[in-house]
Amino acid sequence: MNVKEYLRMLRVKEWIKFYTLIPLIGAILAHATLFVLILIGVIFFCVIGYGFVINNYFDVEIDRWNTKKVRMGNNPLSAGKVTKKGTFILMSVLLVIPIALSCFLTPSGVLFTVLSISLLTLYSVNYIKLKERFIVDIITHGMMFGLFPFLAGFTLAGGDLNTLTLLIASLFLIICCEALLTHQINDYDEDFGNSSITVVRVGVKRGWAMLGLFVLLSIVNLELIVHCSDIGMVLHGGSFAYLIVYPLYTCRGEIKGVINNYSCAE
Repeated sequence: MNVKEYLRMLRVKEWIKFYTLIPLIGAILAHATLFVLILIGVIFFCVIGYGFVINNYFDVEIDRWNTKKVRMGNNPLSAGKVTKKGTFILMSVLLVIPIALSCFLTPSGVLFTVLSISLLTLYSVNYIKLKERFIVDIITHGMMFGLFPFLAGFTLAGGDLNTLTLLIASLFLIICCEALLTHQINDYDEDFGNSSITVVRVGVKRGWAMLGLFVLLSIVNLELIVHCSDIGMVLHGGSFAYLIVYPLYTCRGEIKGVINNYSCAE
């Protein structure tokens, strides 16, 4: 068995610096002990890894036509380097570990962990495949990577939900909606004709408009958080700047291309 290729199925480099922070932030806000924080880190390492593996599992045919993914080797299953049986076993292990560990913490934490796993499954599984449904793909992405993981991290650490917590959770929901929109904008040329995701259906220009709307929603959400709590000018200013810079930085390649095309036209 090629262990290295099975580990590549998790596509860890694509999310380790971003999505894993969300449940950990929730846990920190709930004043988690170091031990609980480590447990939550392990739980959501497995949960997020499961989400990417199951996406690879059901996207085998699509990924064979995606030259970018083929070049980067993002789906060893589509390249025949791992087997379906082995991948199924890997997914099973990644499911058992987080559910078992979360059961040692809190019932509400188990609920939000299972909700995250459920949406990750429905997002990719055949016949349902929420990732191919107009607008639903964007909202589902925000819920399964932002909303529920944050609430899971917070409640697994013993936190009690309140208005401020829900506002912070909704901000992460919006940010993770933006994450998918930027991904769809960047991969538009690869996905066109091979997928029916939201940006492919509406076109790049409307995709940019939708991204702008989500940025505005995130700023409104941030100001509501500031209204409900005293987070300080530094954190407020830093968060505001991040909400503006993040989508621009993520789509920097597309923005540069537009600028270059405009310069050539001139």
